[in-house]
Amino acid sequence: MSRLGIVANGRSWRNRNAGARATPPRDALFEAPESPADYPEVMRRFAAAGVTTLAVDGGDGTLRDVMSALPPAFGEALPQIALLPNGKTNVAAADVGGAGRGPEAAERLAAALRGGSPLATSVRRPIVASFDGRSVHGFVFGLGAFERATRLVDERVHDRGFAQKLGVALGVVASGSAALFGKDREAWRRGVPLSLALDGGPEVAHDSFALLATSLRRWVLGLWPFWGQGAGVIAVTEVAAPPRRLGRNLVTAGLGRPRASAAAEGWRSERADLIRLGLRDPFIIDGDRFAPGPDGRVELRAGPPLTFVRL
Repeated sequence: MSRLGIVANGRSWRNRNAGARATPPRDALFEAPESPADYPEVMRRFAAAGVTTLAVDGGDGTLRDVMSALPPAFGEALPQIALLPNGKTNVAAADVGGAGRGPEAAERLAAALRGGSPLATSVRRPIVASFDGRSVHGFVFGLGAFERATRLVDERVHDRGFAQKLGVALGVVASGSAALFGKDREAWRRGVPLSLALDGGPEVAHDSFALLATSLRRWVLGLWPFWGQGAGVIAVTEVAAPPRRLGRNLVTAGLGRPRASAAAEGWRSERADLIRLGLRDPFIIDGDRFAPGPDGRVELRAGPPLTFVRL
């Protein structure tokens, strides 16, 4: 029998409106952590209570904090996950689906579990980012222009009330315009110092305009800036600095259909199971900023399989 646990982030985009929050079913366990530091203990309590289905009420950052705390708490018996997508962008939910939004979403999920009928599922392996003595499990990693763009979107788009797909669209326009025409465009184009090695290959040092990595299979708005082939779980695209033919390549590469000359112009896309990075600048994991630590070493690898259910 499935045991439902719900973890809710009251600071997520839609959850700031109390009327939009999911109402916990009476037969479900419910926790609302106050900070990311609380997630490990919450997951331990859920594991001890025998939770087999975990509903995550929040956005991509909430899911990241949950996934990071799951293996130490549950070991190999990881619960299946149902997303109640109430964040700013909900990139993971755009790929794997969810159980819906609104006050009745959790009750609909609980009723489906009580009924015992099989639910549609997807399996994904998160990226495990190891750095500065810690491990963070997420789905989208980025640095360079992606980190700058994320800060720009938070300042100029999300803080003005735009989120979800509209927020993403406005963010793409704002960051693209800044890189091409803004007063700080030369700072964007200089990139960041980076060393990069894929799957045990040689580590190559250079300046990078942007690096993006994901273990999802699709993003929002048809964006998919990956075109590398192979069996690796992690799709990674990297653009050398300064970016050549930025305006021409940005749209086609962003849709996964690069121009024939893109590789010669420093636009590289591959798949890997292990990525080793050396850097000193901050990076983004699922919408939030992290620092690499004093040694500058960051390792990305494919994490344990997770099953996501959807209604």
